[in-house]
Amino acid sequence: MELARRDFVKGAAASAAGMAALSVAPALAEEEKAMPAAKRWSWEEPPAPIDDSEIIETIEVEVAVLGAGTSGVAAACSCAENGLQVAVFEKTTQANGRGGGVGACNSRLNKQLGYEIEPVAAQYRWNRTCGNRNNEALVKMWFDNTGPAMDWLLDKADKRGCTYNLYAGYSLSRIAPEEPDFHTFGIGDFEIPDGVAGFVPCALMFADCLDMGVPFYFEHRAEQLIKEGDRVVGAIVSCADGYKKVLASKAVILATGDIHEDPEMMDAYCEPMMKGVLRDEYTPAGAATGDGQKMGMWAGAVMQDAPLPIALHPQACAWFHGPFLFVNKNGKRFFNEANWVQAKSLQMLRQPGCYAYSIFDSNYGRDTKDSLNYGGGMFWDSMSRNVGQEFDPSMIDWAINMSIGRNGFKADTLEELADMLEEAGEVNKENMLASVERYNELCEKGVDDDFAKEPEFLYPIKEGPFYALKAGPAILVVVGGLRVNTDLQCIDKDENPIPGLYAVGNASGDLYAVDYPINMPGNSHGRCLAWGWLVGQKIAALE
Repeated sequence: MELARRDFVKGAAASAAGMAALSVAPALAEEEKAMPAAKRWSWEEPPAPIDDSEIIETIEVEVAVLGAGTSGVAAACSCAENGLQVAVFEKTTQANGRGGGVGACNSRLNKQLGYEIEPVAAQYRWNRTCGNRNNEALVKMWFDNTGPAMDWLLDKADKRGCTYNLYAGYSLSRIAPEEPDFHTFGIGDFEIPDGVAGFVPCALMFADCLDMGVPFYFEHRAEQLIKEGDRVVGAIVSCADGYKKVLASKAVILATGDIHEDPEMMDAYCEPMMKGVLRDEYTPAGAATGDGQKMGMWAGAVMQDAPLPIALHPQACAWFHGPFLFVNKNGKRFFNEANWVQAKSLQMLRQPGCYAYSIFDSNYGRDTKDSLNYGGGMFWDSMSRNVGQEFDPSMIDWAINMSIGRNGFKADTLEELADMLEEAGEVNKENMLASVERYNELCEKGVDDDFAKEPEFLYPIKEGPFYALKAGPAILVVVGGLRVNTDLQCIDKDENPIPGLYAVGNASGDLYAVDYPINMPGNSHGRCLAWGWLVGQKIAALE
């Protein structure tokens, strides 16, 4: 039948074949009726509304923020600064910032240090990485607003005596294009208040929330939204004592994080290969269960198209691997290693055991420093420098030494190294030695006939001692969620906004698709910051 359909569009000979195909349509329709219904997911059936008789307390606010991660705390801070009465409800015991830094385009720090970004080119790379299936209006909004949002955060850092800088491990090469946007923070003189994890950006906004009297209800889990007609007017939250009704006269903001700790949602929205990740980097463990996405769908919002993109880093084992030879469990090379972190992680997910070993010799410091003239990126030089700081090979010694005996091996000869790997059940010795021999031949030739690695990154493995560090993919977060418009309102299947319902951070979707564009490192945190900063302004103007 499929052949007949293809013939049908080709012209003369297709007519008869097309009619033949049409003639079997009624039979196919009957066959389809007999097929079992498509699998239904548990959240497709909304829970029964919680009856008023079960409510122990009613809390009235203008804006209810559900979730106290970086996006939720930013949203609460912005709402309060824009004159809105806001309260935050969080299911864990504290506000939870996480991560190493925040991506932002052309903050005042970029400009002060002379590292401005060309946003049009960076946005093009972003959209292309997403397969051009994302909402480009949201991407433009990210590039237009993360700089001002970062300036807002830097002002808070200055007020409280924090330090900050730009991470220097980026490269503008065609090999691994990364923009200098990763803003890192140090505590400095800031005393982080109780009630928040130690990620400085989140703590800064949390401290300002406390100064403005914003109440945080910890160990209060959002269960379902309340609607009056088409409008979302509040939420039911549960705590140790029972259920509470939260009435929000202006808005409910979903800031509940992503879905990756709900196995059923992962099955529904993500590629099966993602089950192979070796470690979960999200903290606190167990919190990323898609609560906001489910509540939003029960209220008429829709998820972005699957498969959802996932932020992956090759940090589940050793932190350093540079541009050097990778071999899989079978001892075989499988891709061009001079690549960005997402590509390395995805390629390892396709290998036996979902890991690889980076093999290099005693010249790793010299070779890494040389490679940074042509490429680089996160986990290439172990993320150890700020802009303006020259790379010192000793900066990666700690990462290598920390791995030996735990996620790595060191030996005086390649034969001995291969023996260690095979005895540990990690890598096939014979194939590994053959792979190293082949790789050295390519290095001497100056042409990678196998995977087209640029000759600048072909560093031979010849001078002992020799090293093998284990690399494995870790999941940080699923960066897809509920569809939103540029006012950050959740939208329904017809793209109409749902009055009173907003989503920020990883509860929101369509900024990404297919893959996570790390040409702007830390851009997921940048979205948390910018969407939180923006949503207070949006609600103040719209509601």
